[in-house]
Amino acid sequence: MSDIGISYDASVLPQPLRVRVRLNLSGSAVRATLEDVPEFVATLRPVGNVGELVLSGIAWPVAQTLGVLLPHVGHKLLAGQSFDLLPLPAPPPLRLNGQTLTTVLDDPALSSRDGMLRFTASPRLA
Repeated sequence: MSDIGISYDASVLPQPLRVRVRLNLSGSAVRATLEDVPEFVATLRPVGNVGELVLSGIAWPVAQTLGVLLPHVGHKLLAGQSFDLLPLPAPPPLRLNGQTLTTVLDDPALSSRDGMLRFTASPRLA
């Protein structure tokens, strides 16, 4: 016997939804902040097996209400949110004549060059 519940496929317009993201270094990670989240429209469509389609159809008025409210609430909830995107790369230790040397990256920085993200740092042996 399979599970039966309500199931919807959600899509947004405009598609793709273009969000401006600011990247910066925070401790030992690249941090992303959602700066410009444009207004969008959400569309919900019932999907799934026959049982799910029937239950999703019964809950359709609630889903439509969520589809109307979601863009307004989502825009306000998403704008300004920050999260760690990826950790900074840690260079592997070097082994030389039986000794282990650790590489440390000083002054890490993010910048842009020719439309691409650039990561720079000054390596030193510790």
